[in-house]
Amino acid sequence: MEIMYQIVNNVEQRDYIRMYPIWYKELNRNPERYQEFVNEIETIKKQSQPTRLQKFEKQLNVAQFMLRMLNSNK
Repeated sequence: MEIMYQIVNNVEQRDYIRMYPIWYKELNRNPERYQEFVNEIETIKKQSQPTRLQKFEKQLNVAQFMLRMLNSNK
């Protein structure tokens, strides 16, 4: 029961358990799997965030676009 209070008070965990209700059942039966639950959330979060290289590439594209715009105005 204590684990459910932790989940309810954590927005990320609460949203995740709403998307994947199988975890609700699993944690009620096996509360010791809470750490697996947290690890899975972290893994999914890392996969959904762009990598540093992707962020850099996006910034580089914006800079190139700005340079092209400046050169075309001359």
